[in-house]
Amino acid sequence: MLNWGEKKQRDLYWAIVLEPCWIQAGVWEIVENKAEVISVSPVTPWEIESEIVGASDAALSSAIQLLPEGFKEPSKTVFGVPPSWVDKGQIKEEYLSKIKNICTELSLEPSGFVVLSEAITHLLKVEEGSPVNAIVAGFGKDYLELSVFKLGNLVGTTQVARSVSFFDDVAEGLSRFSLAEGLPSRIVIYDGKEGELEEVKDILIASNWENIDKVKFLHTPKIEILSPERKVTAVALAGAAEIAGVAELSKDNQNIVTPEKSLSPEELGFVVGEDIVSKHPTEVERRPEVVPKPVYKTKTLDLLKKKVSTLFSISGKKNLVFVESLAGAFVILFLLFWILYPKAHVKVYVSPKRFEEKVEVTVLKDSGSTDIANKIVAGQIASVDVSGEKTKSTTGTKKVGDKARGSVNIQNGTDSILKLSGGALISAANNLKFSLLNSASISAALSPSTPGTYIVEVVASDIGAEYNLAKNEVFLVGSYSKSEVDAIATTDFTGGSSRDISAVSSEDANSLLDSLTAELSGNAKKGLLGSISPDQFLIEGSFIATASSKIFSNKVGDEASNLKLSLGLKSSAIYVSKKDLINLSQKVLDKEVPSGFYLDPGNLGFSFDRAEDLSSAALFNLTIKTDFLPKEDLVSLTKIISGKSTSKVEEKFSKIPGFVRAEINIKPKLPWIFGYLPRLSKNISIEILGER
Repeated sequence: MLNWGEKKQRDLYWAIVLEPCWIQAGVWEIVENKAEVISVSPVTPWEIESEIVGASDAALSSAIQLLPEGFKEPSKTVFGVPPSWVDKGQIKEEYLSKIKNICTELSLEPSGFVVLSEAITHLLKVEEGSPVNAIVAGFGKDYLELSVFKLGNLVGTTQVARSVSFFDDVAEGLSRFSLAEGLPSRIVIYDGKEGELEEVKDILIASNWENIDKVKFLHTPKIEILSPERKVTAVALAGAAEIAGVAELSKDNQNIVTPEKSLSPEELGFVVGEDIVSKHPTEVERRPEVVPKPVYKTKTLDLLKKKVSTLFSISGKKNLVFVESLAGAFVILFLLFWILYPKAHVKVYVSPKRFEEKVEVTVLKDSGSTDIANKIVAGQIASVDVSGEKTKSTTGTKKVGDKARGSVNIQNGTDSILKLSGGALISAANNLKFSLLNSASISAALSPSTPGTYIVEVVASDIGAEYNLAKNEVFLVGSYSKSEVDAIATTDFTGGSSRDISAVSSEDANSLLDSLTAELSGNAKKGLLGSISPDQFLIEGSFIATASSKIFSNKVGDEASNLKLSLGLKSSAIYVSKKDLINLSQKVLDKEVPSGFYLDPGNLGFSFDRAEDLSSAALFNLTIKTDFLPKEDLVSLTKIISGKSTSKVEEKFSKIPGFVRAEINIKPKLPWIFGYLPRLSKNISIEILGER
């Protein structure tokens, strides 16, 4: 009991993970140079800014419920934020205002912040004992954030707008990193709620990275999922690394939190923000080890301790009956609770029989009805208009300048009058061409030594200083030989010049058009997906986008350092009923199901490749993918495992064809001595899943 009382005097801290649309909180403390995570709240959603304080309060309240009685609620707080919230070591103003509002409304003391991707790699470094080479990918609702780390150092971060393809989004982001030695072959993925990560993992594992020109791995990347709880642990560890090392660090080191003193946001410099992880990246040996606190140290257990203490404090024979009655009642209530209340959900993973079938399907466009027997599916067309602007630097060059001018004396040595029109060409050495500014009429020669002459102004045919010729330069006139007709410069030719300027090239225009078209197409696909209901399926292979407007700020060849494009797209795609696809698949796969297995409609995957486009319909090659799972009597299985210890459950499932492993989730979570499944079979649910 002395140790329990001492623990109440320790300082507690908040770790709050802030992400677009999601908030999660945790409580942690420092014990014997170890960061102990006491409790972690469930993920709490928020949509608009006015909801963020309420969502934060809900997350904090949920986490605090798991604290033992007598612990003082923490106030000092370390925030974990996405990379996009930070610019040049500072939290961007629009996000800083949100954090300030949370701290003001909920009476929190901000102790600093950490970038989630950097906190995650730091956690992995502490756990694994060496600097991390990895790609950390955070999947938000509207965008994907990718951070690349080499030997624990951040190479760079990029943000990609989410489309309907996880693989395309990741490939797009990774293509922006130019690493001669190749990308790290480890990808750690996370999101706010861990809802779609298994699907993302499966897609990335199955993807052929070799077909992506700008994305090079040394070998096939390993995909790992980071749970929301471990994000909280990473943020806690970042704060604990500084707090636990206060006594050992030199005075030159700036500590983020001093446990003996409460600091205001202004004293902490929270406006500019400090990334806790980056403070002492080389002092791994001084960072505390993270030891998640057992979840059974809750208010319930604390109350049990008090009840026991109270019982032992009762003295005298007259209280013996009361003690025995109270103890008996307590035991009965406890046994009833142990028998009736616990519930368990068991996920049984098996090696499925994977199957893939291709079939030609006719999809009707906004007309007709579904005919499963003839592989005809009724479809409808969804459309959406999107527009946007984009600017890029020009890469083309253009030569500009002035033409040289001068005058020449044309000498006619022939016996007839020579007439030259304006624009007639004369040539100097190196085939430099000049043209007459006016017409000229040169009289015939009076004698071989007395030619006819005429002075006329000429201009160079092109720009450039090479046309600046000296006086007395001799020119060839038309096709005449110099012995018959020539021209002599009467003045120095001047004014010729040239220089290179930035200009719009055709490549600039084409690349800008391609880039903006791809971006708007992604937005259009999102809009199309958002326009249909969850029980409908959008056929990506039917997606069509055409430009409704296209305006460049400059033409090809114009002098410009930047080129801007305003583009509008009209897009459409066909969608069908998921129920129709399931019915069609069951019809096609009915004879393919192996004996002892069954087809789970919820385990079907579809992909369409357009084959032919008709006026009222479209032909597609439909690929149906599924995992056949073994048939099992789940009711009987629940009776077999009821009351068994968790360590014995896998033995009971060993006879299931293809059995791999089992995951057991028991609620409420009790100490290990109570690690048994519920004794009531009705309180157990079993789910058979294919191992990916």
